[in-house]
Amino acid sequence: MSVDTKPATAPDGTDPGAAGLGGIPRELRQVRRDFLLALEPVRPSVYRYCRSLTGTVWDAEDLLQETLTKALAEASQRHEPIRNLQAWLIRIATNTWLDTVRRSARNTVADFSAPEMDRPDDGAADPLTAVAVEAALHRLVLLLPPRERACVVLKDIFGYSLAETADVLETSAGAVKSALHRGRSTLAAAQEAPSRADGGYGSSAASAAVPAGHAELLRRLADAFNSYDIEAMVSLFLANGRTEVVGNVSETGHEEIRTGSLDHTFGPDAPQTYRATVHDFDGEKVILLWERPKDSPDAAEVVADVVRMRAADGVDEDPLIRELKWYFFCPELLAEVAGGLELPFRTNGVSYF
Repeated sequence: MSVDTKPATAPDGTDPGAAGLGGIPRELRQVRRDFLLALEPVRPSVYRYCRSLTGTVWDAEDLLQETLTKALAEASQRHEPIRNLQAWLIRIATNTWLDTVRRSARNTVADFSAPEMDRPDDGAADPLTAVAVEAALHRLVLLLPPRERACVVLKDIFGYSLAETADVLETSAGAVKSALHRGRSTLAAAQEAPSRADGGYGSSAASAAVPAGHAELLRRLADAFNSYDIEAMVSLFLANGRTEVVGNVSETGHEEIRTGSLDHTFGPDAPQTYRATVHDFDGEKVILLWERPKDSPDAAEVVADVVRMRAADGVDEDPLIRELKWYFFCPELLAEVAGGLELPFRTNGVSYF
């Protein structure tokens, strides 16, 4: 996925994405870019919060993207300035996540209706601090019911005060104390035999049934990438298949896919060359795209994109691609995946510039 090959305007001066966005003017897309850039300083913390709530890197990115979309809509309707961007985004992320969990038949959301108990004050020592490694705490936190999870993440991972946690969750400090006590008690018991729980957000492929031909389809896509055969790539999609450059643009149908992300990445005008490799990450096979400038053939390759595929449901033999996601503009996810595989990588910002 090449950022440099996406033109800001077409030869006639129009926004090349406008037609695919129902005629929305270029100025509106520029507002969105400016909004994403303004949030860049706090984005890593908000992603980290989403990652602490959810079970997979993919669910965390989905939650982050939905949070950013809602934040832009809310910001456009506000009269008062937003004084604490991180707290504001975390509140939106929390409500978004809780709403999703409520809709899931697999989860029951605990509320704050339990009687408020006389718990230690905000500054009291807590046995949970014995868990020194945040990664270990993260895995334990996934065992908790949703609101208890949010309380523990905000208070014990992010260091929010009781008052700040109560403000984000729109409840009382006493209710937060009670939820913390229940959550910490569960975590203390779980430390002896920790297990991973479902993150409860979205419908990640790791928890869904994977068609028998999924791995072969992904390999064929990687082979088509490496041969720069755009027609072979397009032929692997359903007629109404979809691609998404996460957080930026989406395409539906063969023609949009052919002339959009595939041409921008593998077309003759792309300033970079790409090589695709298939890797296992967190129980799922994904494609990594290694990038090198065309004018520097001796430069070292680095991972610049993560590509994730969903095959058509209910097709076990010769499935086609239902959806392809490019995570080129998801710096936190790219760093976690490539860094987790101990591979060299670079990030690309959060939007076409």
